[in-house]
Amino acid sequence: MTDTQLLMSCIKNCKLNVKSVAAQLNLTRQGFWKKITGRSEFKQSEIGKLTRLLKLDVDTQYKIFFANAVD
Repeated sequence: MTDTQLLMSCIKNCKLNVKSVAAQLNLTRQGFWKKITGRSEFKQSEIGKLTRLLKLDVDTQYKIFFANAVD
């Protein structure tokens, strides 16, 4: 499950907004929001684009997208 708070914090730190990030991923705002809130899953390619766009390090990327995937 996606860490919504951390992802939103990273988006804000990069001085971006949900609409602009969604556009970079070729998603609608609503489609991106579904992924952020866990109603839909991010594709590997989308995670890669977000990592580059938000300049995420490996630890932050893991915390956002994978920390809750393994119990």
